[in-house]
Amino acid sequence: MAEQTKQASRYELSNRYVIKGKLVMQTAFHIGGGRVTLSGSDSPVVLTPEETPFIPGSSLKGALRSTVEKLVTGLPGAWSSCALIELSDEEAAQAEKEQRSICPTVWSEDIKRQRRENPGQTQQILAAARERLCDTCRLFGSPFAASRINISDLYISDKIWDGIIQIRDGVAIDRDSEKAKDRLKYDFEVVPASVSFDLEITLENATKRDLQLVSVGLSEFVHGFGVIGGKRSRGLGVCKLEQLHIAELELVFEKDGRTPLEKTERNRRLRDYLRDKTFSQEFVNEAGEEFLKGYIDSIFE
Repeated sequence: MAEQTKQASRYELSNRYVIKGKLVMQTAFHIGGGRVTLSGSDSPVVLTPEETPFIPGSSLKGALRSTVEKLVTGLPGAWSSCALIELSDEEAAQAEKEQRSICPTVWSEDIKRQRRENPGQTQQILAAARERLCDTCRLFGSPFAASRINISDLYISDKIWDGIIQIRDGVAIDRDSEKAKDRLKYDFEVVPASVSFDLEITLENATKRDLQLVSVGLSEFVHGFGVIGGKRSRGLGVCKLEQLHIAELELVFEKDGRTPLEKTERNRRLRDYLRDKTFSQEFVNEAGEEFLKGYIDSIFE
């Protein structure tokens, strides 16, 4: 497997991974529409213009990120994740006193202050902030660095949809009395279980650490522990990733992951990819799962 290294320029394409599969819903799920629809439900699901359910890429990206964040700090080695939990000034001061690294994403007020006080050093301040980002912010993005991972909207596989959307009832609970509040019954829509969606993830300029984290997160979905959407405490949103297909375009190293690629070979690979979308390597189904396992194993070596 390719041993990724930090690139001199973060704008130069060094590699690209395209991950595809079927996201099969094991339970019903709810992703709110957030707009006026013809539905009479209090909380309709999000639909395409053709009135079919879909999963916004941002929803899956958030679910994958939260899955990784739950696991990353328990991994062996120097892994970090801010989990997007903003620190107060007191917490940040305590962290500095203890000489703990603080991810700029959760202490953005300090970066803003530095930029106000040093208007001629904006680029240096932002560059320093990018260097201090935690592992999950480097991969999934932050206000100081673009995401290395892109997830397309997921549409129903093969355009097969029977048009059934279920309505479920809910009731607001008074947390003090632990009883239902009067006249606060509501309903919400769910898409039934067993619907499958086409998944496509693109990962660019990935380091070995990025690939390890992506493998950890996707492995949870492969084994049926992935969840997506809202109202998950009701058991909604459980899903499983099937038919995994991972395509790799490597423009820096040979297949051994250590030998630098000759310029002529790099140009040939890039030409073939641009012309015919030919990848360096492809891993399908079981091979795709072995790809994930290989990067997970490398965390524990």
